[in-house]
Amino acid sequence: MKIGGLFTAIHTTLNGMSNQVTRLDAISENIANAEKVPDKNGKVYKRKIVVSKNFGGPEESRFKNELSLRMRTTRTDHMRSKTLSGPAGFADKGTNVKIISQEGFKLEYNPGHPRADENGYVKMPKINSVEEMVDLMATSRTYEANVTVLNAAKTMAKRALEI
Repeated sequence: MKIGGLFTAIHTTLNGMSNQVTRLDAISENIANAEKVPDKNGKVYKRKIVVSKNFGGPEESRFKNELSLRMRTTRTDHMRSKTLSGPAGFADKGTNVKIISQEGFKLEYNPGHPRADENGYVKMPKINSVEEMVDLMATSRTYEANVTVLNAAKTMAKRALEI
């Protein structure tokens, strides 16, 4: 009997949990800095998002990547893409996600603020707190699902050892 499959399931689940913790960290940092004013140099906090190595990024669709991967494995000269070998910033082993900062800011009218420009606008981070809370809840549920899978895999491993 080969038990490598059980350990593979546990390893994959732990990887998923690690990714979700990274996402939770980025989201909580975004929420904490949603109302942060620019520093003395005018630098505005940039929203952080987590990009997955497996799917290229939030703007690319999973279907598109799955299609490219299948075509690449069936014939090597189809749809050559740099993203299939791994985007810049990822380690070859062990790293499944990376955190990137999104550019941009929103202008908020507050003429009495010390950091306001000559028109009375203050540059604020481009963060929607409601969107961040929804992402937080979804990420939290995904983490909980990974915990459930981990517990099921542990139970199966224990039962396999009893045979």
